[in-house]
Amino acid sequence: MFRTVAGHRPPHVVEIAFRLACFVVLLDVGGWALDTFVIPPTGFRELRGELGWAGAVQQTVVSAGALTLVSAALLLCAFWMRQGRNWARMVLIALGALYLAFVLTDINMNMVRVDLSVIYRYLPELCTAAIAAVLLLPASRSYFSPAERTG
Repeated sequence: MFRTVAGHRPPHVVEIAFRLACFVVLLDVGGWALDTFVIPPTGFRELRGELGWAGAVQQTVVSAGALTLVSAALLLCAFWMRQGRNWARMVLIALGALYLAFVLTDINMNMVRVDLSVIYRYLPELCTAAIAAVLLLPASRSYFSPAERTG
């Protein structure tokens, strides 16, 4: 069931992609928590002003639930990719391409000045695009090839 057996580890580039996926989840969850509860003006405080206490709590729970589902799906794909499942690799590559398109569209539409603040603002999206780039490297592709699987 598992591709990695004792003594046979995935290539280094696959491990890098896996760790980047874990880092993306940490960035997303940490950023959500900071934006919702810590960094003024907090999202929760703004929601409370618009929707009242009950509405703010409900919206925060829905937002946390959606983030949990997306993060769990990303982590599951990362674990399956690490085990050698090519379809999970393709899902992560497609996700990286979509995130990169989102970043480029957002920068273009909002006339964001390109400097170091862009890296901070879009770090999860850029890391997801980096996952896609790493998974397209030859060492990564050979790990998922059928010839490797039979050998």
